[in-house]
Amino acid sequence: MVSPNSSPDPLIMRKILPLLLFGVAGAVAVGFLIQDISPNVSADFQLSRKEILQKSDTFMRAIGYHLDGLQQDAWFNFDPRTQMFLQEKYGMAEANRICRADTLPTCNWEIQWYDRRLSLSQNPERITAKFSPGGKLIGFDHLIPDSAFSPSLSIEAARALAERTISQFHPDFATYHLKTSSDYSQLHRTDHHFQYTRNVDGFELLLDVGVRGNEVGSIWWHPEFSGDFQSEISAVATEATLTSTGSIAATFLLFFFVVTLFLRKYHEGEVGVRTGAMVFVGYLAIAILSQTNGFPSAGAGTGIGDLNKFYVRLIVAGLTVCVFEVFLGVLVFASWAVGESSSRSVWPRKLDSTDSALFRRFFTQDIAASILNGYGWGFVILGLHAVATWFIIKNGGLLLGVDRAGAIDSYLPGAQPIIFGILAAGFSEVVMRLFFMSYVAEKSRRRWLAVLVSVAAWTGTGFFLWDVPFGMPTTALHIAILAVYGLVFALLLLRYDLLTAICAHVVIAAVNAGIVFLLSSGQAFNADRWVFAGLLGAPLVVALVGLFRKERFEFSLETMPRHIQRISERVRMAKELEIARSVQLGLLPKEKPFINGYDIAGVCLPAEEVGGDYFDFVHLGRGKLGIALGDVSGKGVPAAIYMTLTKGILQSHAEKNVTPKEVLSKVNGLMYRTIERNSFVSMLYAILDGEQCRLLFARAGQCPVILTRDIGGKGSFLTPKGMALGLENGKVFDSVLQEQEIQLHQGETIVFYTDGFTEAMNERAEEFGEQRLVESVNRHGDVTAEGMIQAVCEDIKKFTGPAPQHDDMTMVVVKVCGEP
Repeated sequence: MVSPNSSPDPLIMRKILPLLLFGVAGAVAVGFLIQDISPNVSADFQLSRKEILQKSDTFMRAIGYHLDGLQQDAWFNFDPRTQMFLQEKYGMAEANRICRADTLPTCNWEIQWYDRRLSLSQNPERITAKFSPGGKLIGFDHLIPDSAFSPSLSIEAARALAERTISQFHPDFATYHLKTSSDYSQLHRTDHHFQYTRNVDGFELLLDVGVRGNEVGSIWWHPEFSGDFQSEISAVATEATLTSTGSIAATFLLFFFVVTLFLRKYHEGEVGVRTGAMVFVGYLAIAILSQTNGFPSAGAGTGIGDLNKFYVRLIVAGLTVCVFEVFLGVLVFASWAVGESSSRSVWPRKLDSTDSALFRRFFTQDIAASILNGYGWGFVILGLHAVATWFIIKNGGLLLGVDRAGAIDSYLPGAQPIIFGILAAGFSEVVMRLFFMSYVAEKSRRRWLAVLVSVAAWTGTGFFLWDVPFGMPTTALHIAILAVYGLVFALLLLRYDLLTAICAHVVIAAVNAGIVFLLSSGQAFNADRWVFAGLLGAPLVVALVGLFRKERFEFSLETMPRHIQRISERVRMAKELEIARSVQLGLLPKEKPFINGYDIAGVCLPAEEVGGDYFDFVHLGRGKLGIALGDVSGKGVPAAIYMTLTKGILQSHAEKNVTPKEVLSKVNGLMYRTIERNSFVSMLYAILDGEQCRLLFARAGQCPVILTRDIGGKGSFLTPKGMALGLENGKVFDSVLQEQEIQLHQGETIVFYTDGFTEAMNERAEEFGEQRLVESVNRHGDVTAEGMIQAVCEDIKKFTGPAPQHDDMTMVVVKVCGEP
C-alpha cells in the first residue's frame, strides 16, 4: 500500500544534498585524474564494431580475398603487456598517451571470416585480420591447408614480395631489419617465413611475414619483451590465475552452504519464496540480456573441438546463461530468502525501498532516498579511490593492468556497462551483504561480527566475480581493495538500506566498465554515450518524481505477502519473548546476599527465551537467609508463568519464624489448587542461620544437596525425603516431607542445583550425571562461589560440546569462609 504524506520530509534533502555535492566532487575527481590512474583509457577507439567490420571487409577485398558467403565475426583483445611496460618506464599518463597515439600494437580488434556451415577441419580456408582501436592494420592471416597447391617462389623472390607488401601497411618499414628467415616444404608448395625487428623504448617490435606459395599469407606486428619483464608478467598472471581458481572454489562452497541452509529453513517454515522468486527471475532476465547484447565476444579465444567460431559462441553463451548464471541466480534466490527472513528480524527497515520496488511502487520517497544516497556515495567512493590510486602511483610505483575493454564489442556498448553493474550489484549485495550480515547478526547479535563475516566472504569470492575500478593491481593489493570495498558496502547497508548499497555498487561498476568508450574519440560512440547517460540517469529521474509525489510505501494487512506476515509474526513473538525473558530475569536476585562469614552466589540459565527454573534469596533478619530453588515441569512460556506464580507464593509465606517444611507445605496447598494436574513444581527451601552456623532445609522433589567438607574432597549428597509441589492436596505431602539440619564449619561448601545440570547431554545422548557434577564441584573448591558456578558451567559445556541445552539450569552455591 502507498500511503500519502502531507508534505515532503525536509530532512531527506537536508541530509542528501551535501552528499550529492560530494558525489559531484567525486565524479569531477575521477574525470580529472582518469588519464593518470587507469590503463582503461590507453585504447582510443576511433571506430565502432560496426565500422571495424566494414573497414576490415573492404580492406581484405581490396587485397584480393573473396569473402562472399562467409561469416564475419569481430571481438576485441586487450593485451596489457605493452601498456604495463610503458607504465614502468614512463608512468601511467605517458603510457596512456603513447598507446592512444596508435603507433604501437597494444590491443586489437580481431576479425575472422569462415563458412559457418562447415566445421573447422572442413573449412577450405580461414581468414583472420587484426586492427588497432584507431583502425590501423596490425596483421592478417590467410590459413590454407598444408596440402593446397600454389606455385613456389625462391627465397629472394619471396622476400621481395614480403617487403613490398609490408611497405604498403607500415610506412616506417625502412627502420626495421631482417632478423630471421626460413622456408618450409609443403606437399605442393614451398612456404617462407621472415621476421623483421626494430628496437623501441627498450623492447623489440617484430614483423612476422609468411609467404605461402606465391602470396603473402600472413603479417603480424607485435612486441617482444625482455626475459625479466616477461617473467614478471607471467608470474603475476600465474598468481592471479591461482587466486581466481581459489575464488571460484569459494563460490561453489558458498553455494552449497547457502542452498543447504535455505532448504533447512524452508522445511522448517522459516522462509518464503515469493519475493525470492521475483529476485531470481529479475536476475536471470538481466543475465540473458547481458549475454544477448554481448554475444559478439562470447567465447572469444575459446575453442571447442572441431566446431567453428559461430557455434562456439552459441554454446558458450548458452552454457553461461543456463549453467553459470542459473547457478548464481539460485545462489541469489536462496540468499534472498534466508537474508530477507533474518533482515526482517534484526533490521526490518532495511528492505522498505526494495519492497517498494519489488511490488512496482517505484515513485516513493523510500526509493528516492535510497537512489540519491546510493548515487551520492557511489561517486564519492569512486572519487576517493581515484585520489588514493593517483597518490600510490605517484609515490609507490603502482602498476595496473587491464584485460578487457569493457563493453566495446557488444551490440549496444552504451547499455552493457549498466547491465553489468546491475548484475554485479544484485549478486554481491544480496548474497554478501543481505544474507551474510543479516543472518550472522540474527544468530550472534553482534553487528561487528556480521560485517567481518560479510567482508571475508566478499573478499574470498570477489577476485573471480568483480573488477577492481580503474585497473587490476597485484594480487595482494587486489585482495586488500576488495576488503575495503566489502567494508564500505557493508557500512552502507548498516547506515541506510539494501537499495542504497545496490545503487552505489551499480554506479561504481557501471562507470568502471564504461570508461573505455566514454573517453574514446570515435564519433560512432556519441549515441552510446547518450544511452549510457540516459540509463545511468533514469533512476535519478525516478527519485525526483518520488520526492515530489510525497508518498511512502507500507504493507497493509491485505497486501502483505503471506511469508512476510509469517516472518513479521515470528519477529513480533521473538520480541515479546525477549521482553518476557528480561522481565523473568529481572525477578531473580540482582545482587549476591551478604552474610558475615559466607560467600553465596546463584545463576539461572533458561534453555529457551524463558524457562521454569528460578532461585531466590529471602532476608529474614538476625543473620538469617532464606534460600529457594525451584524447577517447574516443562519449559518455555507455561513453565515461566508457573515459576512467577511460585515465586510470589513462596515470598508471601517465607517468614522469620516459619520452618522450611511449613513454608513448603503452605506453598503446596496453594499450588495444588492453582496448577494443572499434569504439572508440578520441585522445590528446595533452606534457611541459613549465619550466627548459629547451621543450615535447615527441606526438598520437595528437588535434586539432592551436595556438601563438601574439604577442598578437593569427595563430597556427599544430602537427600531428605519429599514430593513435588502440586501433586497432592496436603496430607500425603506433609507426611512424606522431611527437614534436615546440618552444622556448618569453615571450608565447607553447599551446592543446590536443578536437574538441568545432571541431565545435560552430549551428542551421544550421554548425561553429565551426578557423579561428574560432584567431581566438578570438588575440583573447583578453591575458588569463590561465583567462580565455582562458572567453572562447573564450563565443564558442562566441554562435555556437551555443540549439543544444544535442552533444560533450564539453576544453581546456588554457599561457601563457609570463616567463623562468623
